[in-house]
Amino acid sequence: MKKTEVEIVETNSQKIIFKTTYSWAFCLGANQESKLKHYSLPANPLNSQKLQKIVSNYDFSATINSVPTNDTQSPSLRDYQLADVKFLSRLKSVAIFSEMRTGKTPIALKVFQQWPVNNLLIITPSVLQQQWQKSVEEWLRKPAYIITYLDKKSRYDFYQKLLSEPELIITVSKDTFKIDSPRFKKIKKKWGTNHSYCVIVDEAHFLRNHQSQQSKSIYTLKDAPYKMALTGTPVVNRSADIFGILKFLYPETYSSYWRFAEQYFYIYKSEIRKGKKVYKIFRVQDFKNEQARRELQEKISQLSVNRRQKEVLPWLPPVIYQKEYLLMEEKQQLVYSQWREKWKDYQPLEVLANLKTLTLYPPALGLPGSGSKINYLVDFLKERKGQNIIIFSTRSETFLEPLATALAEKKITTGLIIGKTNFQEREENINKFQNGTLDILLCNIQSAGMGLNLSRAETIIFADRSYSPADNEQAEARFLPTTNSEPGRVRLVIDLICQGTIDEKILQLLKRKEDIIKVLNSNPGYFFS
Repeated sequence: MKKTEVEIVETNSQKIIFKTTYSWAFCLGANQESKLKHYSLPANPLNSQKLQKIVSNYDFSATINSVPTNDTQSPSLRDYQLADVKFLSRLKSVAIFSEMRTGKTPIALKVFQQWPVNNLLIITPSVLQQQWQKSVEEWLRKPAYIITYLDKKSRYDFYQKLLSEPELIITVSKDTFKIDSPRFKKIKKKWGTNHSYCVIVDEAHFLRNHQSQQSKSIYTLKDAPYKMALTGTPVVNRSADIFGILKFLYPETYSSYWRFAEQYFYIYKSEIRKGKKVYKIFRVQDFKNEQARRELQEKISQLSVNRRQKEVLPWLPPVIYQKEYLLMEEKQQLVYSQWREKWKDYQPLEVLANLKTLTLYPPALGLPGSGSKINYLVDFLKERKGQNIIIFSTRSETFLEPLATALAEKKITTGLIIGKTNFQEREENINKFQNGTLDILLCNIQSAGMGLNLSRAETIIFADRSYSPADNEQAEARFLPTTNSEPGRVRLVIDLICQGTIDEKILQLLKRKEDIIKVLNSNPGYFFS
């Protein structure tokens, strides 16, 4: 790494101030100072150690000696978490399939701590990178570096150090690692496999698409000496989804999807004729018998833990589900009908997207007004001042931002957590919501559906749902308390549904955990009839 990447400006007993770029500040988890390109970290031994790897020629000893000793100990695990660590640390490739909010992250880090390895690569969705960095530094008292936004050369330097030097923990987004994986493979080949390291893949249910480029990039790590896969939803649509994770953990045993499918599942075979050609179609269905189901479950139980919320968090409050059926405005209904009638003239996904837009924010397609959902929410929130409410949607520019504007006009203050929300603003909105100075959060399901603690909320409202059941479950889990010290009040989940529209059919498919895009491609008439 270049010596000029981070330039130390000032150190004192309170903080270490340095000059750097935004990408390096993000890598270090630094705070922005008032002066341009100036950032800081609290002065303590951990941050001195973190900066020492980047600014190797700077002497931080004087800073460390001037900082008062902090005897704060790492947080402690619950009894069931200690049992899970004891079980998993005996293996080399493991999975944590426990439900959301049961503490998968600290369990994973403590398992890593038990293994005879000091270097760790954490691959995670980009929205969870900061949470992992904080968790590593809280639970392990070791520095962690987020390399996602660094330039390629700097990222490659980190990969090389991971494979050649002791004591390094790095976090990278799964999208960035998809780009980097060919180079990582070359670096690994150059440095050999003698240097031991661990890989943690978080939200690993994406591996169900085991033939995607995203999954193939993860499979380049198949020979990592120690591996962990974490997800609260290992099975999204069908039981065979688990294959992708098993292939990552035990590639020699689970090398062939179809061999795995034939062993445990019924395979429906059919033929499609196109002209003179006949195409054979194979679809994996449910378990072929009870014995096959028990056999696979037994094998999975030998390499994983799977805790249920109700078993280990008995204080969880009850959740009530409610549907609010809304009538679209007259012009909304007219244009909706027109799009539905001409669906055969367009790509099904384009028609579905436009129909969804009409149920959410018709001005995006040139119609007047705000739409029935925004009108409902403005009235709903006016009547519930002081209540703690989160509103989720998959659309930011064509729902959440217009909703924020409509609420601001009624002098209703909200916080936004969407893709364009920077980390500092995101953390500020979360803290305000949790400490009671902000009552309403407007959240994109992808941007805020994972890794956040929004347990102060009493009500969650879905303006629309993600096509992925896993994303929706993650979003719902945001407002569940993780300790019994939090109030045990009843929580409410509301779905806004425009009557007679795709809203109803999407919810039906999600309830059955069917793949919405596959249904759309194979039977588009289901949505548009």
